[in-house]
Amino acid sequence: MDGDADAAVKARVHKGWNKFTQCVPLVTNKDVSLLMRVRVCRSCLHRCILHGSEAWPDKKRVKRQLE
Repeated sequence: MDGDADAAVKARVHKGWNKFTQCVPLVTNKDVSLLMRVRVCRSCLHRCILHGSEAWPDKKRVKRQLE
């Protein structure tokens, strides 16, 4: 509403943590190579967290929260 993206960023970070907990069985699976586990986890998490971020203002604080 006021041009601030704090609520949206918090919601996306929360959804990212939820997605990470869903990826835990894959991340801890020793039968899959480490490189593949990292790639899958990053691609899922980044897609989940950054969904809709093109409408957020480009601020350093927002970037820090997403990292």
